[in-house]
Amino acid sequence: MSSHHLQQQELVAFLYDRFRMGRHITLFVSTLAALLAYVELSIQGREFWVLSWFAVLCLVMLLRARQLTRFQLVRNHGYFPYQHWHDQFMVGVVVTGLLLGCGAALAMSYITINLQIILHSLLLTMSAGAIAYLSTSLRVYIAYMVTIMLPVTIWLFLQERSATYLLSLLYLFFMVAGFISVKRMHQLVNDALYYRYDNETLIDDLQRLLQSVSQTNKALEKISTSDELTGVSSYRAFRVHLEDIWRQYRDSTLPISLIKLNIDYYHEFNAHYGQEVSDRRLQQIARILNDQLTHDSQMVARLHGAEFVLLLPGTSCGDARQIALNIREALAELEIEHAKSGCSKYLTMSFGVGSQAVTPRSFSRELLVRVDTALRLAKERGRDRLEVLEA
Repeated sequence: MSSHHLQQQELVAFLYDRFRMGRHITLFVSTLAALLAYVELSIQGREFWVLSWFAVLCLVMLLRARQLTRFQLVRNHGYFPYQHWHDQFMVGVVVTGLLLGCGAALAMSYITINLQIILHSLLLTMSAGAIAYLSTSLRVYIAYMVTIMLPVTIWLFLQERSATYLLSLLYLFFMVAGFISVKRMHQLVNDALYYRYDNETLIDDLQRLLQSVSQTNKALEKISTSDELTGVSSYRAFRVHLEDIWRQYRDSTLPISLIKLNIDYYHEFNAHYGQEVSDRRLQQIARILNDQLTHDSQMVARLHGAEFVLLLPGTSCGDARQIALNIREALAELEIEHAKSGCSKYLTMSFGVGSQAVTPRSFSRELLVRVDTALRLAKERGRDRLEVLEA
């Protein structure tokens, strides 16, 4: 089973696990809204509307609960077709959202302003709260957001009053804001799962490697532990060394720091000055990074292209930040011309610094995600800068 399939299975399982609590919240809020609407509509002789709507909603929630039970049985077997169960969940979310949204929109014309305000508050609250339960699937959340909020938004717009126009714009704003929030959370969750399964895949690779070593030494000849161009360690060697260091420090509570750096606008530099000049600059930067190492356990590795990482066991976040500043200053002193840079006339780098105390319950992927996030922030905030994220 591929790591991608495992990641998708876990994302779908998250949806079904959160549905347990989401079902109770939905029924509680719906019961409260139904009671309030029943009191007002019973005066007009329309209480049957509320009873029918609530009965249909309860039937849908019952069917979704049975779907959850079937999913748990399939999930226990380890492998399941995640796309099928994701689509099944999507159907349940769409039907529930339509019942809530259309029910509210149909009731608006027959209830008082005070009750309308209460229903608006409940709808907006449920839409915002759904972020915590549906964030692992952007499509599911969008479907829920549209079906629960769009009917009322349309009803408000059709009233053709300034107050309802303003409220309909508020609904649209909540939909856009919810989409942006869930998109960001979705990305973070996927990144976390990627590093989790990447780490497990690495361990499996190491186990297979150890088995092959016991049979033949030929496999070792195919494994490169250093980058051919710069002479620093390779990505694989970096990951192996990180896991070894993490196991050694597990009972010490000492920190491990990482500095991840990327040459700004390297592709533009390479296209403008040529491959030969670019290779020389990469070698020059690798020498600058190696000059910062003071202990055998420390490591410089080239991850890919113009991206490097420094592994600094036993180094505090403050000391790691100072090392990054030293690297930045050393590169600045060289004044390497970069005519195609968008942030400086010289060659610059963006830095992401992360640090974490190693404990029996901590994992290296947490530090990797943190330093990746720091580097991404440095790029997003203009490049040629340093961002620090400490546990």
